[in-house]
Amino acid sequence: MGAGKDYEIEPEGGSPGVRAGVGSSRVVMEMLASSSGWLFILAVIGSALVSVSLFVFGFVLTVLTVLETFTALSFEPAALEALLSISIKIIDIFLVATVFYVISLGLYELFIAKAPLPGWVEIRDLDDLETKLLVVVVIALAVLVPWRVVTWKSDASTPIPDVGLAVGVSILAISGYLWVRR
Repeated sequence: MGAGKDYEIEPEGGSPGVRAGVGSSRVVMEMLASSSGWLFILAVIGSALVSVSLFVFGFVLTVLTVLETFTALSFEPAALEALLSISIKIIDIFLVATVFYVISLGLYELFIAKAPLPGWVEIRDLDDLETKLLVVVVIALAVLVPWRVVTWKSDASTPIPDVGLAVGVSILAISGYLWVRR
């Protein structure tokens, strides 16, 4: 018996020359391929639901923040710090919602049918979708760092040089990303 040699086996009631197991694996692959549309529909609906939930949550949080700002009008530094902190967090929520929106439309475009994509979204393959995701994640991180700085409290566990180092590294990383991207 030679290594790597295929032996043809005549299955019971089958035609000669067919390898054992090929027919059953073909059936499994055809079933998987024919049902993959449903799997991607689930992914599209799931990511769209997360997107809608985050957009609604961000909107409600925005309305509540504006109402609270004008009902408890205070010009204290602590009030400004709290307003800046929640405002940055709201922007972060909207950016993450946008990620899920783009992913949902991109999966629809790639695996189901032509999608009504905005002009700035051009998705031809998974690399395009990954690039869109990466861009929004970088933007979300760029928002998250200032939020951490605004909400930072001086204590022994996180000294000011560590905070400055984090901000500096973030600025370098985002600048490097933008430089490479252009």
